[in-house]
Amino acid sequence: MSIYTKPTLLAIAVFIVITLIYSTFEAESDGFTLIGFPLTFNKYTEGKIDPSDIGLAHIGFNTSNFLLDMLVLLVFIWGFNFIWKKYLKKHSV
Repeated sequence: MSIYTKPTLLAIAVFIVITLIYSTFEAESDGFTLIGFPLTFNKYTEGKIDPSDIGLAHIGFNTSNFLLDMLVLLVFIWGFNFIWKKYLKKHSV
């Protein structure tokens, strides 16, 4: 299967937009900043938290969730390329 540039860039852009839509940026108001779609791979807070509870809050970068998010991105790219090849490329002049 060949990979096309336009649908690949479109899939990456859509994935980034969806990630930003589902992220929350509330760390500056004693909340949490959660980044990631569909899984949260980065969690951050500027609020006071008991050092013994940091492990329970799972604060920081989660590599396994990030890798799973990249797998979802690959599925997005494959899907966009499939649609491009099957439906859109045939109808273009």
